Amino acid sequence: MDDRVNMPWFSVGDADDDASATLDAAGRRYVSVLRDRAATWPCDPEETFVLRPEESGFAHLLAVLCLVRAATDVVSHVFGVFFDGQGVLGSELHNQMYTPLGGSRWWGRSMRRVHPAGART
Repeated sequence: MDDRVNMPWFSVGDADDDASATLDAAGRRYVSVLRDRAATWPCDPEETFVLRPEESGFAHLLAVLCLVRAATDVVSHVFGVFFDGQGVLGSELHNQMYTPLGGSRWWGRSMRRVHPAGART
């Protein structure tokens, strides 16, 4: 049996008791879209999660993806996407504090705000 079926992608709160119902309508829709798109990703759902503002200390919802090296089972990179209810900003993150890395090629000048409909600003 594949354990991936039982683990939700981008779990909110405890993966065993997903708290996505605690999000506002925009947050629930955002998480739903992430889950739909992640279904074909070549990583495990347990390597993804969502932090609510009260859990992260940030003003916005934060979806996190940890890239884990299969050979060593060590996290090699952490990426995050901040959702403010209208659009997203993404970056490589510090692997414990989940703060954007200043040297990340996804952060700074090359980073653009993406609205849910796909339009960039």
